[in-house]
Amino acid sequence: MPTSISHAQARARSDFGNLLRSWRQRRRYSQLSLSLAAGVSSRHLSFLESGRSAPSRAMALLLADCLEIPPEARNALLNSAGFAPIYTRTPLDAEQLAPIREALTGMMHASSPAPAFLLDTYWNVIDANQAGTLLLGGDRKPGSSLIERLVDEPALRAPILNWPEVAAVMMNRLLCESRHEGGNPRLEALALRLCDHAADPLSLDPSDAILTLHYQTPLGDITLFTTIAELSSAQDLTLRELRLEIFFPANAESRTRLQHLATAQD
Repeated sequence: MPTSISHAQARARSDFGNLLRSWRQRRRYSQLSLSLAAGVSSRHLSFLESGRSAPSRAMALLLADCLEIPPEARNALLNSAGFAPIYTRTPLDAEQLAPIREALTGMMHASSPAPAFLLDTYWNVIDANQAGTLLLGGDRKPGSSLIERLVDEPALRAPILNWPEVAAVMMNRLLCESRHEGGNPRLEALALRLCDHAADPLSLDPSDAILTLHYQTPLGDITLFTTIAELSSAQDLTLRELRLEIFFPANAESRTRLQHLATAQD
């Protein structure tokens, strides 16, 4: 006897199937190639996409892994199949995150006199050390977007002597992150704001080992390179989005000037 399903179940299957198909196409998989990667039959995969079959939680997670679906979208995929999300979002000031906040703050201040920023996915400034505040024109403005400020405040970007090259790298990073997420309008909007400022990527010297930031200070120019630390094992969405960016001096002269600047601020 055929098994009947409710309209709600049919709608849930359809929602899951549409999301699955969308992510498969974004990742440029055919049904056959995805079925081979996941170790399931292409017929079953076709039934999941069409809504003729309902996925188990394990199957939904397996397909999400194969398609490298990011955490927030993975929650949406599970929800569409009627399952609870696996990733939570905890406020950063929550008590249970206090040890992690302390560790990140400690790393940020331990890097001094190198400028350091704690940012989220959208480059909103959460915190900065003393040298980082100097690069922000003396005002860290917690919660403000670093990219929006650089675009909107000419005085803030004026000391960046190679601003077009820096803007090009920032724009490319935003677009790459958006592509990984399957398209993120907020990241793409930030990249668009940088478009008129960015140098032609073809003009960047491919022989350079690393792009450096050339910054003008009252004590002379300094050259910095950036590193980004992430909490790679984080299960919470808030923690997964944190970025600790540290700008290290690229030469001895820059290190000395940073130290003198830090002393002058004390």
